[in-house]
Amino acid sequence: MKTIIITKKLDYPWLHDILPGHHPLLVPLCNKPFVEFLIDFSILAGSTAIRIISDEAVNDVEKFCEKGDRWGIDISYANSLPSDSLHKILEKNSRFCSDQRIMIINNILFIHYNKNADYRSYFASLPSGDLPGFGKKTLSLTGSPIASANSRETPPLSMVVLGSVGQYYQLAEDLLHNRLLHYVLPGYNNEAGCYIGRNVVIQKSAKIIKPVIIGNNVQILAGSVIGPAAIIGNNVIVDRNSSVASSIVMDNTFIGEELEVENKIASGNVLIDPESGHSLTMEDPHLLSSISQTIGSATLFLRIVHSCIAASLIIILLLPYLFLRPILESRGSWSTKQILYYSAKPRCKVSLPVTTLRKKGLLSTLAIFFSLDRFLWLFKVLSGHLDIIGSRPIEVTQRSKTHHRPGVFNYAEAEDWPQNDIDSDIVNHYYAVHSNFFKDIAMIQKALFNRIHQEDTV
Repeated sequence: MKTIIITKKLDYPWLHDILPGHHPLLVPLCNKPFVEFLIDFSILAGSTAIRIISDEAVNDVEKFCEKGDRWGIDISYANSLPSDSLHKILEKNSRFCSDQRIMIINNILFIHYNKNADYRSYFASLPSGDLPGFGKKTLSLTGSPIASANSRETPPLSMVVLGSVGQYYQLAEDLLHNRLLHYVLPGYNNEAGCYIGRNVVIQKSAKIIKPVIIGNNVQILAGSVIGPAAIIGNNVIVDRNSSVASSIVMDNTFIGEELEVENKIASGNVLIDPESGHSLTMEDPHLLSSISQTIGSATLFLRIVHSCIAASLIIILLLPYLFLRPILESRGSWSTKQILYYSAKPRCKVSLPVTTLRKKGLLSTLAIFFSLDRFLWLFKVLSGHLDIIGSRPIEVTQRSKTHHRPGVFNYAEAEDWPQNDIDSDIVNHYYAVHSNFFKDIAMIQKALFNRIHQEDTV
């Protein structure tokens, strides 16, 4: 058997309130992309191949699923027109459908199943047509049943067609409260009702109340309360003394200090009431904001500005660097080692010389004054691996890519108040999102000024 998954843009306008610009198959449900549930179900039902068909671009879906190797199933992709009927879609994909039973998943629907049940023999024995209990043109089969198939009982099977933000929220809450063990969900559960991903920092005074699901690269700061019934996405920061209960926090969201989120969906700087569907855009980025940088002309302009500043600094600092470094190395005040970091370029890494500069005498003081320990990093700005100012670079050994562009200098150095990496990351996330030409110029000046007063550099 094979599976065809069909989506049409007309069926999910409500999704743009939660994740504008995202394909519906990549919308997370309990931190698992929607398409993964459909893939898991197709495999349980006995499918050997899946074709994803959409009337809009599926580049992001293809990038995520690739050819299906991670699930051990062949995944291919095709486009359709908004006006195409189901019959027309099947006709266009006749080669894929030939000589096979086809299971058709049509529309944005969630199929309730149990990973421990036997669906293979059940689907093999069903006649062609719409499945019992499912709406027309939502879940159906083509082709003849297998005569030898013997299904002793009907496995658990029902569906929810997602047509509103409220239905999405209710489905997530239902899974969290009643069905966590029915599916393969991301994260690690040392105890029932608690799934926690990789690189999660939970400070000692923070409180976790089950059931909860917490994604990767999450920081929950002192005094915060997460749960009950909270779903925290990936790359999320929950600031001090905040609470999240009966709510969904989407990926790349910053929850500000002393903010109470209850019975809501938080996505970037938008707070959504799932019952009414109304949304509120938070103007104060200290309360609620996105921690994902947008890409576009503004970002391209900033990159050009950063490159120009880096080139200017290289010209200014070249002679001091060539003069002071050999002397300081001979005196033991300058030592360098190469460390591999994640680059600002997607899926790239960059090796940076990390210099330890000891403040001993006038010459080392001058070297720190001119930030010569970061001189060679300026060339990485020209090649696009770094910004002149951004987030602190993350070592690849930490197995966690920072969501922001790393910089020669970081925003936390400019603020000069963070006492630890967690505080620094909050500052870096905030400024990386709200950066512009004038802010970056001011922050670079502050970072350079603050580094003058350092005793040593590392």
